[in-house]
Amino acid sequence: MLLFAVIITVVVIVIYVIFSSRNILKGYFKYFKSDLKYRKDVKESLKIDLKTRILTNETINEGIDFLNENLPEYKNITEFIISDYIKRKLIYSKFSERSIKELFALITKHLGITEHGVDLEVKNISSRNQRGYTGIYFEGNEVSDKKITILINSDYTYETVLSILIHESTHYFLLSNGIKLKDRELNEYLTDIASVYLGFGKIMLEGYKQKKKLIYIGEIKRTTSSYKVGYLNYSDVKYIMKIIKKKSINY
Repeated sequence: MLLFAVIITVVVIVIYVIFSSRNILKGYFKYFKSDLKYRKDVKESLKIDLKTRILTNETINEGIDFLNENLPEYKNITEFIISDYIKRKLIYSKFSERSIKELFALITKHLGITEHGVDLEVKNISSRNQRGYTGIYFEGNEVSDKKITILINSDYTYETVLSILIHESTHYFLLSNGIKLKDRELNEYLTDIASVYLGFGKIMLEGYKQKKKLIYIGEIKRTTSSYKVGYLNYSDVKYIMKIIKKKSINY
């Protein structure tokens, strides 16, 4: 009888523990599932566009060494992680200016700088008036004359919008630290390398994938078109992450 009571007690305790920790277990399961998908996407995408690399290995290594020399305190910065709450808020609000500014505050906090002193403007645009750029960082002669403009297309994914904001935020961060190359194109490449260096690698990796969108012609016929954002492609970002890990910088 005593043994039976002990078994029942143990069973009840086990059921209670499982029930109480079900959300934690779901969280771990979701994380591992997401990580497996991420690794699979990386492997498949590398096979597709490895030959379309924009930067050479030498240029990437020089960029990382340059950042190591000029930003040594950021060598072991942690990976930037966004909560599901913020992600849902961004998506459900259709990337409202308010939600973008909230995300911007989190990004600057991660970088150890303030979001105050820079004006952030969000413009929603259609495919028809899509510009040749997706974001702009402007810094005038006055210290307070700083502005980031983000152009958001309704076709953009969550990761695409994040990558655009991260790129422009990294411009702000680098200039705040007195880092800017004279060559405009090289400066844009350095900014993307720095975005990965500063812990935004996985987000940039997903955001810089080639995306497809539907285009309607008339009322019935439709076709697909592809688009991408950023100055680098998927393979460039992946290689940067690989070198950063090899140099034991972060990740």
